[in-house]
Amino acid sequence: MNNLKNMIWIECRKAIRSRIPLWTTIGALFLPVVVALMIIISKNPEISRKLGVISAKADLIGLAATEWPGFLTLIAQMLATAGFFMFIVILSWMFGREFADGTAKDLMAVPVPRLTIILGKFIIYIGWALAMSLLILGGSLLMGSMIDLPGGSTDVLQKGIILKLVTTVLVILCVVPFALLASAGRGYLLPMSMAILTMIVANVALVFGWGDLFPWSIPGLYSQGTGMVGTTGIWVVIITGFIGWFSTDLWWKRADQNR
Repeated sequence: MNNLKNMIWIECRKAIRSRIPLWTTIGALFLPVVVALMIIISKNPEISRKLGVISAKADLIGLAATEWPGFLTLIAQMLATAGFFMFIVILSWMFGREFADGTAKDLMAVPVPRLTIILGKFIIYIGWALAMSLLILGGSLLMGSMIDLPGGSTDVLQKGIILKLVTTVLVILCVVPFALLASAGRGYLLPMSMAILTMIVANVALVFGWGDLFPWSIPGLYSQGTGMVGTTGIWVVIITGFIGWFSTDLWWKRADQNR
Protein backbone atom coordinates (compact mmCIF):
# COMPACT_ATOMS: atom_id res chain seq x y z
CA MET A 1 0.00 0.00 0.00
CA ASN A 2 2.84 2.40 0.83
CA ASN A 3 4.46 1.66 -2.53
CA LEU A 4 1.22 2.52 -4.32
CA LYS A 5 0.86 5.78 -2.39
CA ASN A 6 4.44 6.67 -3.27
CA MET A 7 3.88 5.93 -6.97
CA ILE A 8 0.71 8.04 -7.00
CA TRP A 9 2.63 10.86 -5.32
CA ILE A 10 5.45 10.60 -7.86
CA GLU A 11 3.02 10.68 -10.79
CA CYS A 12 1.30 13.71 -9.26
CA ARG A 13 4.64 15.49 -8.95
CA LYS A 14 5.50 14.70 -12.58
CA ALA A 15 2.16 16.11 -13.75
CA ILE A 16 2.38 19.24 -11.59
CA ARG A 17 5.86 20.07 -12.92
CA SER A 18 4.79 19.68 -16.55
CA ARG A 19 2.62 21.95 -18.70
CA ILE A 20 0.19 19.20 -19.70
CA PRO A 21 -2.33 19.95 -16.89
CA LEU A 22 -2.39 23.59 -17.98
CA TRP A 23 -3.05 22.75 -21.62
CA THR A 24 -5.70 20.13 -20.81
CA THR A 25 -7.42 22.61 -18.49
CA ILE A 26 -7.47 25.24 -21.23
CA GLY A 27 -8.87 22.63 -23.63
CA ALA A 28 -11.55 21.61 -21.14
CA LEU A 29 -12.66 25.21 -20.63
CA PHE A 30 -12.46 25.96 -24.35
CA LEU A 31 -15.11 23.36 -25.28
CA PRO A 32 -18.19 24.84 -23.51
CA VAL A 33 -17.10 28.40 -24.37
CA VAL A 34 -16.97 27.59 -28.10
CA VAL A 35 -20.38 25.90 -28.03
CA ALA A 36 -21.91 28.85 -26.16
CA LEU A 37 -20.31 31.27 -28.63
CA MET A 38 -21.76 29.37 -31.57
CA ILE A 39 -25.22 29.52 -29.99
CA ILE A 40 -24.90 33.28 -29.45
CA ILE A 41 -23.84 33.76 -33.10
CA SER A 42 -26.74 31.67 -34.39
CA LYS A 43 -29.20 33.75 -32.32
CA ASN A 44 -27.91 37.07 -33.67
CA PRO A 45 -28.58 37.45 -37.42
CA GLU A 46 -26.47 40.62 -37.67
CA ILE A 47 -23.38 38.84 -36.36
CA SER A 48 -24.16 35.80 -38.51
CA ARG A 49 -24.17 37.81 -41.72
CA LYS A 50 -20.74 39.26 -40.94
CA LEU A 51 -19.12 35.93 -40.11
CA GLY A 52 -20.19 34.02 -43.23
CA VAL A 53 -18.95 30.40 -43.19
CA ILE A 54 -18.50 30.42 -39.44
CA SER A 55 -22.12 31.47 -39.20
CA ALA A 56 -23.27 28.38 -41.12
CA LYS A 57 -21.49 26.12 -38.65
CA ALA A 58 -22.80 28.16 -35.74
CA ASP A 59 -26.34 27.83 -37.07
CA LEU A 60 -26.02 24.04 -37.14
CA ILE A 61 -24.86 24.00 -33.54
CA GLY A 62 -27.39 26.63 -32.50
CA LEU A 63 -30.31 24.70 -33.96
CA ALA A 64 -29.22 21.59 -32.05
CA ALA A 65 -28.72 23.38 -28.74
CA THR A 66 -31.33 26.12 -28.43
CA GLU A 67 -32.49 24.67 -25.09
CA TRP A 68 -30.83 22.97 -22.14
CA PRO A 69 -31.56 19.35 -23.23
CA GLY A 70 -29.97 19.87 -26.65
CA PHE A 71 -27.11 21.89 -25.18
CA LEU A 72 -26.14 19.21 -22.65
CA THR A 73 -26.49 16.45 -25.24
CA LEU A 74 -24.25 18.38 -27.64
CA ILE A 75 -21.63 18.85 -24.90
CA ALA A 76 -21.71 15.08 -24.22
CA GLN A 77 -21.28 14.37 -27.95
CA MET A 78 -18.33 16.73 -28.21
CA LEU A 79 -16.80 15.14 -25.12
CA ALA A 80 -17.05 11.74 -26.82
CA THR A 81 -14.78 13.03 -29.60
CA ALA A 82 -12.71 15.90 -28.18
CA GLY A 83 -12.45 14.14 -24.81
CA PHE A 84 -11.22 11.01 -26.58
CA PHE A 85 -8.20 12.89 -27.95
CA MET A 86 -7.68 14.83 -24.72
CA PHE A 87 -7.59 11.65 -22.62
CA ILE A 88 -5.21 10.00 -25.10
CA VAL A 89 -2.87 12.99 -24.77
CA ILE A 90 -2.93 12.53 -20.98
CA LEU A 91 -2.36 8.77 -21.07
CA SER A 92 0.24 8.92 -23.86
CA TRP A 93 2.17 11.54 -21.92
CA MET A 94 2.07 9.52 -18.70
CA PHE A 95 3.43 6.36 -20.33
CA GLY A 96 5.30 7.69 -23.36
CA ARG A 97 7.32 10.34 -21.54
CA GLU A 98 9.19 7.66 -19.60
CA PHE A 99 10.74 6.53 -22.89
CA ALA A 100 10.97 9.95 -24.54
CA ASP A 101 12.84 11.34 -21.51
CA GLY A 102 14.91 8.18 -21.01
CA THR A 103 13.58 7.59 -17.49
CA ALA A 104 11.94 4.21 -18.16
CA LYS A 105 15.06 2.22 -17.25
CA ASP A 106 15.38 4.17 -13.98
CA LEU A 107 11.72 3.62 -13.16
CA MET A 108 12.04 -0.11 -13.74
CA ALA A 109 15.09 -0.28 -11.50
CA VAL A 110 13.24 0.90 -8.39
CA PRO A 111 12.36 -1.88 -5.88
CA VAL A 112 8.63 -1.59 -6.57
CA PRO A 113 6.48 -4.19 -8.38
CA ARG A 114 5.74 -3.11 -11.93
CA LEU A 115 2.06 -3.78 -11.30
CA THR A 116 2.17 -1.04 -8.66
CA ILE A 117 3.88 1.35 -11.08
CA ILE A 118 1.19 0.74 -13.72
CA LEU A 119 -1.62 0.97 -11.18
CA GLY A 120 -0.32 4.32 -9.93
CA LYS A 121 -0.27 5.70 -13.46
CA PHE A 122 -3.79 4.50 -14.23
CA ILE A 123 -5.18 5.92 -10.98
CA ILE A 124 -3.75 9.35 -11.83
CA TYR A 125 -5.04 9.04 -15.40
CA ILE A 126 -8.59 8.27 -14.22
CA GLY A 127 -8.53 11.08 -11.66
CA TRP A 128 -7.11 13.53 -14.20
CA ALA A 129 -9.67 12.60 -16.87
CA LEU A 130 -12.56 12.87 -14.39
CA ALA A 131 -11.29 16.27 -13.23
CA MET A 132 -11.24 17.53 -16.84
CA SER A 133 -14.74 16.15 -17.39
CA LEU A 134 -16.06 17.90 -14.27
CA LEU A 135 -14.39 21.09 -15.45
CA ILE A 136 -16.18 20.79 -18.80
CA LEU A 137 -19.44 20.11 -16.97
CA GLY A 138 -19.02 23.11 -14.67
CA GLY A 139 -18.09 25.34 -17.61
CA SER A 140 -21.10 24.07 -19.57
CA LEU A 141 -23.54 24.81 -16.75
CA LEU A 142 -22.02 28.27 -16.32
CA MET A 143 -22.13 29.06 -20.06
CA GLY A 144 -25.67 27.76 -20.38
CA SER A 145 -26.77 30.01 -17.52
CA MET A 146 -24.93 33.03 -18.94
CA ILE A 147 -26.60 32.77 -22.36
CA ASP A 148 -29.93 32.14 -20.62
CA LEU A 149 -30.95 28.87 -22.26
CA PRO A 150 -34.59 27.90 -21.67
CA GLY A 151 -35.89 24.54 -20.44
CA GLY A 152 -33.46 24.10 -17.56
CA SER A 153 -35.61 22.10 -15.16
CA THR A 154 -34.04 19.99 -12.42
CA ASP A 155 -34.98 16.77 -14.22
CA VAL A 156 -33.45 17.97 -17.50
CA LEU A 157 -30.21 19.04 -15.84
CA GLN A 158 -29.97 15.79 -13.89
CA LYS A 159 -30.44 13.68 -17.04
CA GLY A 160 -27.92 15.80 -18.94
CA ILE A 161 -25.31 15.53 -16.18
CA ILE A 162 -25.75 11.76 -15.91
CA LEU A 163 -25.47 11.42 -19.71
CA LYS A 164 -22.23 13.37 -19.71
CA LEU A 165 -20.70 11.52 -16.75
CA VAL A 166 -21.50 8.07 -18.18
CA THR A 167 -20.07 9.18 -21.55
CA THR A 168 -16.92 10.27 -19.71
CA VAL A 169 -16.51 6.86 -18.06
CA LEU A 170 -16.98 5.11 -21.42
CA VAL A 171 -14.34 7.32 -23.05
CA ILE A 172 -11.92 6.75 -20.14
CA LEU A 173 -12.24 2.98 -20.55
CA CYS A 174 -11.89 3.11 -24.36
CA VAL A 175 -8.64 5.06 -24.07
CA VAL A 176 -6.95 2.60 -21.65
CA PRO A 177 -5.53 0.36 -24.46
CA PHE A 178 -3.55 3.33 -25.78
CA ALA A 179 -1.28 2.99 -22.74
CA LEU A 180 0.03 -0.20 -24.36
CA LEU A 181 0.66 1.67 -27.63
CA ALA A 182 2.55 4.42 -25.80
CA SER A 183 4.64 1.78 -24.01
CA ALA A 184 5.29 -0.49 -26.99
CA GLY A 185 5.90 2.51 -29.25
CA ARG A 186 8.20 4.02 -26.61
CA GLY A 187 6.75 7.49 -27.00
CA TYR A 188 3.81 9.59 -28.16
CA LEU A 189 3.76 9.07 -31.93
CA LEU A 190 2.17 5.60 -32.11
CA PRO A 191 -0.80 6.26 -29.78
CA MET A 192 -1.57 9.63 -31.36
CA SER A 193 -1.40 8.17 -34.87
CA MET A 194 -3.60 5.24 -33.88
CA ALA A 195 -6.07 7.65 -32.25
CA ILE A 196 -6.74 9.27 -35.63
CA LEU A 197 -7.03 5.89 -37.36
CA THR A 198 -9.33 4.59 -34.62
CA MET A 199 -11.65 7.56 -34.99
CA ILE A 200 -11.84 6.97 -38.76
CA VAL A 201 -12.65 3.28 -38.27
CA ALA A 202 -15.22 4.20 -35.60
CA ASN A 203 -17.06 6.38 -38.13
CA VAL A 204 -16.92 3.59 -40.72
CA ALA A 205 -18.37 1.18 -38.14
CA LEU A 206 -21.25 3.60 -37.57
CA VAL A 207 -21.96 3.79 -41.31
CA PHE A 208 -22.17 -0.01 -41.56
CA GLY A 209 -24.34 -0.31 -38.45
CA TRP A 210 -21.69 -1.90 -36.23
CA GLY A 211 -21.23 1.11 -33.97
CA ASP A 212 -22.92 -0.53 -30.99
CA LEU A 213 -20.31 -3.31 -31.04
CA PHE A 214 -17.14 -1.37 -31.89
CA PRO A 215 -15.73 -0.07 -28.58
CA TRP A 216 -14.56 3.30 -29.87
CA SER A 217 -17.92 4.07 -31.52
CA ILE A 218 -19.97 3.33 -28.42
CA PRO A 219 -19.26 6.54 -26.39
CA GLY A 220 -20.36 8.68 -29.34
CA LEU A 221 -23.54 6.65 -29.78
CA TYR A 222 -24.32 6.73 -26.08
CA SER A 223 -23.77 10.51 -25.89
CA GLN A 224 -26.69 11.05 -28.28
CA GLY A 225 -29.03 9.92 -25.51
CA THR A 226 -31.23 7.93 -27.87
CA GLY A 227 -30.82 4.54 -26.22
CA MET A 228 -28.84 3.10 -29.15
CA VAL A 229 -26.32 1.46 -26.82
CA GLY A 230 -27.54 -1.54 -24.84
CA THR A 231 -26.03 -3.66 -22.09
CA THR A 232 -23.89 -5.54 -24.61
CA GLY A 233 -22.26 -2.33 -25.77
CA ILE A 234 -21.48 -1.25 -22.21
CA TRP A 235 -19.83 -4.61 -21.53
CA VAL A 236 -17.82 -4.33 -24.74
CA VAL A 237 -16.34 -1.05 -23.46
CA ILE A 238 -15.67 -2.48 -19.97
CA ILE A 239 -13.91 -5.53 -21.44
CA THR A 240 -11.90 -3.27 -23.77
CA GLY A 241 -10.69 -1.24 -20.79
CA PHE A 242 -9.80 -4.38 -18.84
CA ILE A 243 -7.90 -5.88 -21.79
CA GLY A 244 -6.03 -2.59 -22.22
CA TRP A 245 -5.00 -2.54 -18.56
CA PHE A 246 -4.05 -6.23 -18.48
CA SER A 247 -2.02 -6.10 -21.72
CA THR A 248 -0.18 -2.96 -20.60
CA ASP A 249 0.69 -4.58 -17.28
CA LEU A 250 1.84 -7.74 -19.09
CA TRP A 251 4.02 -5.73 -21.47
CA TRP A 252 5.75 -3.88 -18.64
CA LYS A 253 6.35 -7.15 -16.81
CA ARG A 254 7.63 -9.28 -19.69
CA ALA A 255 8.78 -7.10 -22.59
CA ASP A 256 12.47 -6.65 -23.26
CA GLN A 257 13.36 -3.45 -21.43
CA ASN A 258 16.85 -2.77 -22.78
CA ARG A 259 16.44 0.98 -23.29
